[in-house]
Amino acid sequence: MDNMRKLIPYWFFVFTIGFGWFVLSPVIPELMSHLSASLSEVVLILSVYGYTMAILGLVAGVLSAKFTVKSSIYLAMLFSITGLFVRIFATDYLEFLILSIVAASAYPFSLAPVGSIAESMDRKKSATIAGLSIGFLFLGMSAGAFSGPYIYIASSLVGIMVIPAVLTIIASIMLFMVLPQFPEKYKGKSLRGSFSPGMVKNWYIGLSMASISILFGDIAATALGFHFTGTFLLKLSGVMGGVEFLGSALGALTLPFIFERYRMIKSGTIFTGLISFVFAIILLYSLVYTGIAALITGSFFIFGFFGNAFWVMALNSIINYADDPGKAGFATSMYSVATNVGVAIIPVLISAEFISIKSSIYGIIPVLTIVFIAFIISPFLLSKRSAKMEPMADAEY
Repeated sequence: MDNMRKLIPYWFFVFTIGFGWFVLSPVIPELMSHLSASLSEVVLILSVYGYTMAILGLVAGVLSAKFTVKSSIYLAMLFSITGLFVRIFATDYLEFLILSIVAASAYPFSLAPVGSIAESMDRKKSATIAGLSIGFLFLGMSAGAFSGPYIYIASSLVGIMVIPAVLTIIASIMLFMVLPQFPEKYKGKSLRGSFSPGMVKNWYIGLSMASISILFGDIAATALGFHFTGTFLLKLSGVMGGVEFLGSALGALTLPFIFERYRMIKSGTIFTGLISFVFAIILLYSLVYTGIAALITGSFFIFGFFGNAFWVMALNSIINYADDPGKAGFATSMYSVATNVGVAIIPVLISAEFISIKSSIYGIIPVLTIVFIAFIISPFLLSKRSAKMEPMADAEY
């Protein structure tokens, strides 16, 4: 079994994390009733995934660097199975929240050290591996968002709870069987040299693209309310999140692979940054001022497609600063933490400006400024390993 095939169970496991995360989003009103909770309390359940990455991302990076990435993934499986399975039997909001935090902890421990996985499995295909890993997460998020209403119709909240738990158990069993074949040792155990000031450029792109993507999802229902009402508004609002996640998944799954295959890493990074900026303009204009449903939907998809690919290219670039897989995992952990700090801050600060058409200009200007700066710095990302990093010792198996 070659190294890429070994990663299939890992990608399925990552898919189940995204699925379990966003299968709840279409049934928030039903959860409010079931848990006797307010809207903000239920939204907090969805938000804990970002918080766990911000808090535990560096822990996962240290664990994968000091020991092996397998130790981090074993914890991810434990957290996901425990949280999602036991949550089925939760009887009140506090229990449900605590178990959701446990389940969400699988997110940083499985994905924060993705650099270690990419470098140790196949260094020449690191962009492809990183893209597939992030892509399957978003594919799971999209599948959860799209299928949640139908699962609820067929089996109520019981199905919403049971299906993600069953999927993560199946994925964990498959991953457990192949995980012993993952790399055992890395070149070094010291974290010295894991950080370089040049990484800050990557951090900015990561936090800007992730936070603006979340912001667009947050303001969709409010801004669509400028033009639509009733049932159509509700359906269209739900579609936007699923479409953006689907675009994000497909962009991460395909573009890094294409850019790496045809040796277009640098030009591909700049290109995705440019298209992200262009469609941020189109999306905001159509969403706030036109009310053209097809244009809005297409803009959400294309921004997600190129925006998340841009995010992945910045993540892959950061691997070039590391001289062994352990440090690469810690470097991508720092990137993930920076990204989720941005997600926690920027949407909260800007989304309130989209309460009316008139005030939206005060949200549009900072959003476009943030994305434009990300594009401007894209040519300066490290697109290949510096000479002092070569050659890197092969991972031991």
